[in-house]
Amino acid sequence: MIYQQNTIGGDVVAFDDQDDDKEVARWSPGGHLKPDSIVLSADHQTLYANASNRFELWADPVAEPDSHFYALNAQTLEQEWSVPLLGQVEHFAASPDRKYVYNAHYDKKLLSKVNTETKEVTNIILPDYGGHKVRVSCDGSRAYVGSIVWASLVEVDTETNKCTRQLTFDDNVRPFAISKDNKYAYVQLNRMHGFHVVDIEAWKVIDTIDMPGLEGGTYPGHEQRYPFTCDHGMEITPDETLLIALATTGHFAAVFSYPDLTLKKVIPTGEQPSYLTISKDSEKAYISCRVSRTLQIVNLKTLENDRILEEVGIFPQRVCVDH
Repeated sequence: MIYQQNTIGGDVVAFDDQDDDKEVARWSPGGHLKPDSIVLSADHQTLYANASNRFELWADPVAEPDSHFYALNAQTLEQEWSVPLLGQVEHFAASPDRKYVYNAHYDKKLLSKVNTETKEVTNIILPDYGGHKVRVSCDGSRAYVGSIVWASLVEVDTETNKCTRQLTFDDNVRPFAISKDNKYAYVQLNRMHGFHVVDIEAWKVIDTIDMPGLEGGTYPGHEQRYPFTCDHGMEITPDETLLIALATTGHFAAVFSYPDLTLKKVIPTGEQPSYLTISKDSEKAYISCRVSRTLQIVNLKTLENDRILEEVGIFPQRVCVDH
């Protein structure tokens, strides 16, 4: 099954990739709420999602932030339970066992830790506003939060629920990836066409990798208004042989060998690729393109397109798969 979250469309759609990618279920939080992130439980029986009224907040500064966390039946997308969260939530990440899901907050200095078994919410205090991307280390001992307001990456001890370190950059932090051994972070920034390599133990940037230009060497630039997105989305394959980084305003995916980060191929995508996920066997990448409304599936063995799903929703972004 493929699950596609559509930000402006305000829904999550399930496609059966064993049956010609047929749509089998659709869910919406309803009203003014728009879903942001999705992830499957460890047994693939539950799909977790969060949602907020973020677009109404941008249009109406006096509107009250409203956010929720949901558990959905993974086959039918019927809602099983939900809990309210403070403020405006952004992306989230789950612990390896999926017992905890960590929600970033844009408007509060918080990381909301939801226990998916007890439904208890623990609010972890952060030093900055603007929480956007979250990652959890493979051993579950650390969570990392990037800020798109204060240009920082924050480390949280998930046992004590305390912030342990903060690293500041020269622009706001967008998606980032963490190596399995928790030694390195690969960090995209707003107006940067490329990414930084961070030594987590030393807690400093040790290298910068440039992304390729477009045809003829034209630099893709960035969005001309906040948050000035240039590149948005990166993943390391589970077998740690490739790192894939998206050029959102360049409309391509750059495939690097890992860990040496040598460019292997540039794969054209639909308009404004924004998010990707990798199958557990490291054989396929699923790339959502928010303006062309497509989901592009790439064969990572051949580095060629497998197929493209058209009209998957309005402004598709987060995507996950059960294989």
